[in-house]
Order: sequence, then C-alpha cells, then structure tokens
Amino acid sequence: MSNYTKLSVTNQKNEAVEVYVTFAASNPANTCCGSPATVSDFSKLTQVNNLMGKFTLAAKSTHEFDPKGKCFSGNICFYIEPQCPVKGVDFNNGEQGTSIAEFTLNPSESCDEAFDISCVNGVNSFITMKVDKDGGWNYGPDKKSIDMIYNKGLGLNSGNPGVFPVNCTDCIQLVGNKPCPTLPVGPAQTERICNVQRSGRGGVLQVILTDPQPA
Repeated sequence: MSNYTKLSVTNQKNEAVEVYVTFAASNPANTCCGSPATVSDFSKLTQVNNLMGKFTLAAKSTHEFDPKGKCFSGNICFYIEPQCPVKGVDFNNGEQGTSIAEFTLNPSESCDEAFDISCVNGVNSFITMKVDKDGGWNYGPDKKSIDMIYNKGLGLNSGNPGVFPVNCTDCIQLVGNKPCPTLPVGPAQTERICNVQRSGRGGVLQVILTDPQPA
C-alpha cells in the first residue's frame, strides 16, 4: 500500500455515465491543502472550466485517480454538473437537485483526511463510498469506526452517517439561506455525524455509482 491515498470511481450501472470532478481552488491561506491537485493533473479529464473536469465512465467499470501524493480535494457528481433542481428533466438529470461525493485526501501532515456525501443540493444519484476496514476512519462525537457510507433518497438521510441531508449546510441545521429554495430542509442530523475522517494515509477511497441500498 502506498503512503498516500488514491481515489477510484466505479459505475455499477448498465450504461455509461458522465462523471464531473470539481477541484478545490488553490488558497495559500489554507494550511491543510493550499495547493491541491487540479484538472491538468489527470489526463483522463476533459476540462469544463478551471476547477472542473469530466469524463465518460463505461458501464460496469472503474477508473482510478492517482494524485501522486498531492493533496486531492473536491467532489464528484454523476450525470450532470452539481446544481440545484433542474426543471423539466428526469431524476438523474437533476429533477431533485444533485448529490455529490466530497473528499480531501493527502492534506498536510497535521490535518485529517475526510470524506462525505452531500445531499445539500438534493439527490440525483445513489452513491456509496468505501474505504479499507482497518484504515482508521471514524465519524461523529464518539469517533465510531466506519468503512462505508451511502446516501438515501431526498428527505431520508437523517441518522445516516457520513451524509449531509438536503439543505442542511451545517449538518445539524441550515445556516443562512437555503442553497436550493424549492427543496425542503432535512430532516437534519441530530448529531454531527456528516463527516468521516482519519489521521492516516494510504489505500483507496472508492466512489461508487450504484442502486439504492435496501431500507
């Protein structure tokens, strides 16, 4: 296992899918990840703008992103660019907004790695994120061990670890105006369980487009 963390994206569907990767901006004031990986670091990506690339992922296939030790911070959205509800379209193309897989890998030594699934802007896909069982990942005030998270449908993510419910910008509440005015708020989490983190490095964070998990 390498001494830094990689990321893989898997499409479990029977048809190819567009994958949008949005990168954190360079920010010298950010002591954890001041100069993160960019679109140009990955030849697989077609540039959409300075902070976003996209690629087509074939059915039943996986692509691995190797940041070569760089801090890799951003999010992944399937089918369309991250956005709030889109009128006149189907579920996958934004009828209920978009769900994204968020991550920060290989930050500076004093900072934790982290990942989550954000349904703040809605839900247009069902995402599972997996890590090694012995990887040291944990969540919540009690730092419970965890190796897999997944989102449920709109309004169904309260109590679901690693997931920000719809319009819950602060996990347990909405702060400020609703990002998606036409969508409901929450229900919110009752504890701060929205982020998964660890102090370690290495292995692969898997982002998987899948079907809804059984209730």
